[in-house]
Amino acid sequence: MLTFNLSLRSAGQKLSRKLATVAEVTIKVAFIDHEGSRVVVPALLGQTIAQVAEMHKIDIGPVTGGDDREIYHHENWIEDNYGEGPVLAFDHIQIPPAWHSTLPPKTDYEQNLLESFWDSNDLTDASRLASLIKLDKRHDGIQVYIPDGIPADGQI
Repeated sequence: MLTFNLSLRSAGQKLSRKLATVAEVTIKVAFIDHEGSRVVVPALLGQTIAQVAEMHKIDIGPVTGGDDREIYHHENWIEDNYGEGPVLAFDHIQIPPAWHSTLPPKTDYEQNLLESFWDSNDLTDASRLASLIKLDKRHDGIQVYIPDGIPADGQI
């Protein structure tokens, strides 16, 4: 770990702060499309899956969103954040069951968005919105399945 020294001229003191290494603030995310193509990319802790996909030019569909509507701390503490949240559900992804315990619970808002944009046969218990899943160290190696999406350019 690197050490960074700051000089405080007015106080005449030195502060020492440890800087994180790249390995300490990144994880790997595997994206798998509906045809079985797989790509593993690095992701920064705190990014959403949608931000990682956008950064690496992986098409998961259009993403819209504002600040989080809620912040899930644990089952007894869900903090209202008064953000707009996503307004579309085109960033539908599926996360394998082995990873579900590392994800925040699906909110009624997220479920309602998914149901309003996708047919019931397109949705499973693994269905989530990529814009609502923030990554942390527990997600290192997570697999993200990208189902067949909305028609592009008017093609069916």
